[in-house]
Amino acid sequence: MSWLFLIEGLLTILFFKGMIPLFRSRGIVQYVREEGPQLHNYKQGTPTAGGVLFLLVFLAFYVGFQFFSPSPLFVPVVLATLFFGGIGLLDDALSIRQKNSHGLSARSKFLLQLAASLVLFFVIQGHEVQSPIMLFSSSFELHLGWVYPLFFVLYLTGFSNATNLTDGLDGLSGGTALISALGAQLLMILLGVSDYSMLFLAGALLGFLWFNVKPASIFMGDAGALALGGVIGTVALCTRSAIFFVFLSLVFWIEVLSVVLQVSSFKIFHRKIFRMSPIHHHFELLGWRESQIVIRFWIANFLGVVLSLALVLV
Repeated sequence: MSWLFLIEGLLTILFFKGMIPLFRSRGIVQYVREEGPQLHNYKQGTPTAGGVLFLLVFLAFYVGFQFFSPSPLFVPVVLATLFFGGIGLLDDALSIRQKNSHGLSARSKFLLQLAASLVLFFVIQGHEVQSPIMLFSSSFELHLGWVYPLFFVLYLTGFSNATNLTDGLDGLSGGTALISALGAQLLMILLGVSDYSMLFLAGALLGFLWFNVKPASIFMGDAGALALGGVIGTVALCTRSAIFFVFLSLVFWIEVLSVVLQVSSFKIFHRKIFRMSPIHHHFELLGWRESQIVIRFWIANFLGVVLSLALVLV
């Protein structure tokens, strides 16, 4: 499988090399959020919505591989890609059309994510994917009963938001997702799950990351950022590994937790915990260079992957 991973990565690089000039000429470019750090103003005008491209590569390889090795997770994974990628694409399209960073309202985006998560819950239940959650070891299970549907929807929506919030620095979300996806594939092999969605997602991200590291030639946009959490979260739920995937995607969950803590503290105590959230902006305002933050967050996520794999082997 390693050769297929490398071939996919190389083809993705060639795909992006040809498409980036086209995106720029068509005005498919980034508009920087006014509330973000002023350090990011230079990124305005960089091609965006690159997530659409790596999702197309991912789906092409994943769908094609089904002819050789059918996966029990095929339908949920493809639907998660289309649903969450579609929500992000709509947001990107509105932003590009309006020539600002607004896109979908936060409320509309959240409601669409909840709806997509609910549909996926019924789809997965229809495919008889087991619902108990492995708890810190493959030997122990947690049965949530009637609470499970609520957990499912909130977990998947939260995961999608987590990857989206992390997409704020060159290479941060893409590199973190690449590490998480490779770790998730190893986890599925250890659990005996016959599915290679995470390997193909990692291959597509490898090619994207070639152009997304600082200084980025293209951004993934919400199409890619929302889909990453939707797809990885769906695999976590289908394999009963939601707890393990929190560690596999440690940085993503730290990012979303920093936003929850910041908003809660400000509403309740009228005080901020961080200089700015998500937390990567806090470190920017402390004076850390963008490359320092990205590499250190990659290391933190890698350590989370190691911890997760160690737990599953207990």
